Amino acid sequence: MTVIHSSTDVISSQVGNASNVTYNDPFGGHQSENEHALFIRALLMLSLILISMNINGFLHKIKFHYLSETAVTILLGLVVAMGWTTISYDTKNTDIQLNSDFFYMVLLPPIIFEGGYTLQRVSFFTNILTILSLAFAGALYSTFVTSCMMFGFSKLVHDNPWSFVESLVFGSLISSTDPVTVLSLLPPTVDRRLYMIIFGESALNDAVSIILYRFFTGLADPKMKLGVGPFIVSVFASASVFFGSFLVGITVALLFAKITKHVTLEEGSVYEMTMLIIFAYMSYLLADVLGLTGIISIFFCGIAMAHYAAGNMTEEARQGTKMTLRLLAFVSECFIFLYLGLGLLSFGDRASYDPTIIFFAVVSILVSRSHVFIILGIKNLLIRHQKDAANPIPFNQQTLIWFSGLRGAVAFALGVTFLEHPVFDPAVKASIFGTTVMVVVLTVLVIGGLTPYMLVWLGISDSHHEDHAIEEGTEGQEDDAGADEEEDEEFVKNAENKSVFVWLQNFDSSYIRPHFTNEEVDTFVPKALFPKATLPAEQEVVPKRKSMASRASESYRSLHKKSLDAGLDGDLGESGLKKIVQKTAEVEKDKFDIE
Repeated sequence: MTVIHSSTDVISSQVGNASNVTYNDPFGGHQSENEHALFIRALLMLSLILISMNINGFLHKIKFHYLSETAVTILLGLVVAMGWTTISYDTKNTDIQLNSDFFYMVLLPPIIFEGGYTLQRVSFFTNILTILSLAFAGALYSTFVTSCMMFGFSKLVHDNPWSFVESLVFGSLISSTDPVTVLSLLPPTVDRRLYMIIFGESALNDAVSIILYRFFTGLADPKMKLGVGPFIVSVFASASVFFGSFLVGITVALLFAKITKHVTLEEGSVYEMTMLIIFAYMSYLLADVLGLTGIISIFFCGIAMAHYAAGNMTEEARQGTKMTLRLLAFVSECFIFLYLGLGLLSFGDRASYDPTIIFFAVVSILVSRSHVFIILGIKNLLIRHQKDAANPIPFNQQTLIWFSGLRGAVAFALGVTFLEHPVFDPAVKASIFGTTVMVVVLTVLVIGGLTPYMLVWLGISDSHHEDHAIEEGTEGQEDDAGADEEEDEEFVKNAENKSVFVWLQNFDSSYIRPHFTNEEVDTFVPKALFPKATLPAEQEVVPKRKSMASRASESYRSLHKKSLDAGLDGDLGESGLKKIVQKTAEVEKDKFDIE
């Protein structure tokens, strides 16, 4: 991401602009004005996170479910921004503005990596074609529909309408979805395919949105021309960026798996967790250095680490990693949505809010989500002509996927990045940023608040399960290790491309996993998935082998009992029995080595 490369310049400029104002600290030293402001900002944000957690806990206790946790965090940020802007402490409100470098370097990586590491791999990869279609074709469709509609609307209501390139920029940054509120309200018994399609589309279309945003902001360069040729080039460039980022993430994950397979660390748990986080962050940075996208790289790095490297780690490291990643992701999400609420007022004249444009923007993104019905309708038609196909996706689930297109963190961050763009007109930047912020807030508050009622209306949840789903959440869906056989059998009905998936899984088990993991048997295919398919002989599950000492002891007791029954104890003697047991142990050892 190009903004990362300028982080050093930003820090340098901030240090260079530091004033001579100093503050005494408790140890007799002095703090610069920038350091003091940093401490104030950190104290403010951490305090707001604590307040937000307590408010959400109280609302859950009284079963007030209209406001989601995300909505509460945004509204809290808005209330604080109202108070902050009335005091003269920070006239430019810089202490409560989100910095794009801070977002891309610190806040975004933990969220994406945690999503990949805790992903339900079976559900994701058996629906990969549907997810890719929604994420890529859907993002392109959504971008151009939104852009065309906003280009026409702005001409109707603005004296200074947006140009088509400016409309494309808005369409690209607003195409990123973040359905965290909808996912958090889905009942535990929901179809796992539905959950994964919603999550998978969101995880991948963030990267598509960033790639399109880069391309369309580049069109502001006078040397660039908008036409069919550049558009086709951008599509192929986007595909190459995706696959390049994918390869970077997988390569880094396999390197980490190879190290943990052959290297035993004395401080196992702590060192393993530290190495995992460092390798994951390196994949994010490396992809950006190579001109790719870190989102795709770190997402697939998380998937590959969970599949290949987790089995090489100690049990304490595995459990600690999940808790640590969840903690980092949660804090990062709180920071982002607090900044979103603060951003409604903190940017002052740099943001403008036109109610008419905001209304048309909401209408345009709802219309642009119609790609869900088009893509899933085509999928259902193709299912009828396939022998090895999943069940069709019913219309009520299609409607929920369409409804779940909330806008969130990435759209807001791209809006902040757009404010820093040196080419576009400041009035247009203010209009696009203000519209983006309001669209994100309205979709989270309104669509998020209506989600419980929509679930009941669509028949996906009933009023009895609604409270249970909101209280319990979907934490159980993030870990597929405990899925029982009935859930697996239900999931099999919805798996697409079964034969291809089984072939890939068998290839992975036979030729890839043995080189990167210490586990003899570790297949992520559910028990009920494809019962007619057989794994290679070396992958068949066998009972756990007893230790050599245990089997020798059992041999001794067995022989001793038989000798007593036959009256031969005196003839063989204790030493005779021990010699026979010793010989038996040697034979068993040779047999074990051969196997």
